[in-house]
Amino acid sequence: MTNILIYWRDYKQNWVRQFAGERAHFWHSNAKLIGDLQPGDVLWIVTSGANMRHEVKQAGFLVAIWKVKEVVSNPDDDLAYPNEDYRFRVVIDDTESITFEEPVPVDHILRPQGKDPTVSIGRFLQGPRKITDEKVRLLRAAAGPDLALKWLKGENK
Repeated sequence: MTNILIYWRDYKQNWVRQFAGERAHFWHSNAKLIGDLQPGDVLWIVTSGANMRHEVKQAGFLVAIWKVKEVVSNPDDDLAYPNEDYRFRVVIDDTESITFEEPVPVDHILRPQGKDPTVSIGRFLQGPRKITDEKVRLLRAAAGPDLALKWLKGENK
């Protein structure tokens, strides 16, 4: 299983406005790393406090953990994601994925050591990247009992 960290720079626009609280079931990208994903791989989705109107605007927050159902060529059916700019569409398995009601602070895990804490986390997380098992353990621990309880009860939405 591959774990990928995604910085959702358009979180406020995509999630809060367009989806109005509904789940997004796709992720569009032009990155080869995304095109190579397989069913069961996991996207760890983070954004900055500014995208959530959080008081700590520059900090990083875990907003979702999405399991990949499949990756397909972008069918070019969404004007916001034309296939000349976004070759791949990741279809999310919504029964195996979690979107957090309360975003989880993870800046202390993701910010590179020695980097200025007043600079937006997004500056350090451009482009999808594989994350180590150790980072996954730290992110799971940060998500804490909410993550465990949702998985145990089957409330992954």
